[in-house]
Amino acid sequence: MNVANTTPIRILREPDLRAVLNVSDALSIIEKTFADYGSSYTQCLSRPPSLFAGSGEKGDGAVKVKAATLTTQKVTGVRLISDRRIGEKVKSHHILCIFDDTTALPIGLIDETWLHRFRTALTGVVAAKILAKSNSSQVALIGAGAIASQLFPALTDSFNLSEIRVVAKHSKNARIFCEKHQRLSRAKLSPVLNAADAVHGADIVITLTFAQEPVIFPGMLKPGSFLCSMGETEEVDLTVLDEIDCFVVDDFNYATVLGDIAQWIKRGKISRENLESKVDANIGEIIANRKPGRKTQNDKIMSIIQGMAICDLALAHFALKQASIMNLGEEISLFEWQ
Repeated sequence: MNVANTTPIRILREPDLRAVLNVSDALSIIEKTFADYGSSYTQCLSRPPSLFAGSGEKGDGAVKVKAATLTTQKVTGVRLISDRRIGEKVKSHHILCIFDDTTALPIGLIDETWLHRFRTALTGVVAAKILAKSNSSQVALIGAGAIASQLFPALTDSFNLSEIRVVAKHSKNARIFCEKHQRLSRAKLSPVLNAADAVHGADIVITLTFAQEPVIFPGMLKPGSFLCSMGETEEVDLTVLDEIDCFVVDDFNYATVLGDIAQWIKRGKISRENLESKVDANIGEIIANRKPGRKTQNDKIMSIIQGMAICDLALAHFALKQASIMNLGEEISLFEWQ
C-alpha cells in the first residue's frame, strides 16, 4: 500500500490539557503572544475574524468559526464554537484543530471547552497586570459564571488584594461563588447585591456578564481605576468613555462583532469610525512598548477584551507539544489511502 499521509493527529481532552498547563506558563504565553502581535503583527487573525452560522433562536444552537496563524511557530488553528442557550444557562462545545503550516497537515484536535474559559480569564488578568496599578487592592467582579471561576488563583497571585466584591444576577450565586473560591484566595471574597456597591472604591473592575443593559455608568469609577469589560453584551454605558484617560482593545475588528463596541455601533450610539478614533492602543502594542498605557496613578483606563484566537492557539500548541513529550492524549490517523 502506498500511504499518502501517516502523520498522526493527537487528540487532547480536558484532563490532558489540565495536566500540561499551569497558570504561570499560561500567563507568560498569553503575554508573549500579545507582545508579538503588537510588535510585528506576525501573529494574525483570519479575515474576517469570525464567521457565524446557526439561528441561536428558541433554544437552537449558534455556531461560530475563528481562525488564527502564529507565523513564528508555523501553525494555524481553526476554532469551531457552538453555543446553545437553555434558560439562563449556555451549553458550549469548543473544538480547535491545529495545522502545521509547513506541511499543511492537521497535527492536533483539542477539546477547547475548558481551555477557552481558562484563556479568556487569563487574558483579563494579563490586561490587569499591564494596565492596573501595581498596588491595586480592591476588585469588583461583575459576573460569577464559569469564566469568572478561572480567574482564581491567577488574579489573586498577580496582586496583593484585600477584597474581591462579587455580583451575580442572582444573589445566591454570588454567595456560592465566594464560598467556593475563598480557599483559593488570600483576599476576602464578599457577595454584593449590585454593581454600584461593588465598584465603589474598586481599583480593578472586571465585567463578565450576559447583561441586557449596561452595569457600569459614568461616575462609578474612581481615579486610577482599571475597567476590563469581557462580556458579550453591552456592559458599559457609552458615555463612560468621556471620563476614560486610556481606551484599550485586543482586536478592534472582532470587538465590532461582540460586546460593548458591537452594541454601541449596532444601536446607533456611535459610528464605527468615530469609535475607532477613540482607541488609544491594542493590548499588544502596550505590552510591546510601542504605545503607552498608564501614564499617571490617577488615569482611568478601560479595556475591552473579547478574546483573540491567537491566544487560544498559542496555549493549545504549547499543550500539544508538552503532551507529545509526556505521551498524553490519543493519536489517530485519518488520512491514509492507496
